[in-house]
Amino acid sequence: MNSAYSLSWLYYFSLTEKIPFPSVLCLGVDTIDTFFSPLLPAALSPFDFWLLVVSSLFTSAITAAFGVGGGATLLALMANILPASAVIPVHGVVQLGSNTGRIITMRKYIHWRMAGWFIGGCVIGSAVGGQIAISLPTDWLQIILGGFILVMCWEPFKIKAIRDGSSLLLGSVTSFISMFVGVTGIFVISTLKHVIEDRREVIGTLSAMMGFQHLMKCIVFLALGFAFHEWVWLMVLMVGFGFVGTLIGRTILNKMSNKGFGITVKIVITALALRLLYKGFSGVLAS
Repeated sequence: MNSAYSLSWLYYFSLTEKIPFPSVLCLGVDTIDTFFSPLLPAALSPFDFWLLVVSSLFTSAITAAFGVGGGATLLALMANILPASAVIPVHGVVQLGSNTGRIITMRKYIHWRMAGWFIGGCVIGSAVGGQIAISLPTDWLQIILGGFILVMCWEPFKIKAIRDGSSLLLGSVTSFISMFVGVTGIFVISTLKHVIEDRREVIGTLSAMMGFQHLMKCIVFLALGFAFHEWVWLMVLMVGFGFVGTLIGRTILNKMSNKGFGITVKIVITALALRLLYKGFSGVLAS
């Protein structure tokens, strides 16, 4: 039943039963809340639950169009709503779903050899990162990562190619970092944008790389005993809405020029890198 039909039916019901339409509308909303209440995690209110679900659509559209920005935005929102212990694992599952959608819709643009070596590095980085996930100083890691991303974004020299070993190293380092920071797409795309010219190939290859990285992260957290089942309906709905966002973002990407894409990505990467630096220095100064 679509939304227009639902509203029409509620209006007709209000006329036949001689009940004010606003009251009927509230009754419909209450019925929806009652239906979905068993799906809500104990730690979330209905408002927060649906805020995260709808936000997944918009942030996925941002990432599909520009490569970065959506994941970091969603992570920041989730960090203010979810319990701290659930933020990185749940975000990882949602990002795995969103990247899978982009892999499916943009598979013909993916540089599979480059992605394959990166995936091999993900296995190494995730395994090592999972062993010391508690002891690493996250604030300093954010400072180092933010500074390096700014250098990669604005340095004058150009990277002509990513060799197999370099792609393996890139996968290892970013997967290690993702166990603590959660979002490393800006790190990867700051490298890819020098090597791949076509914007669709950048997004497609990035999606394959980040999708497997999030998969490895989810496996590690599962092995560490995180209770994913407590958040299953939130994750399912966020992934579903995220796929719709991917389709919207892909439409925007197809209408954009490579030059316009490059300029936009550079601006977004810079903003996110500065945010990492701010968070890192704020944490260091507060400690």
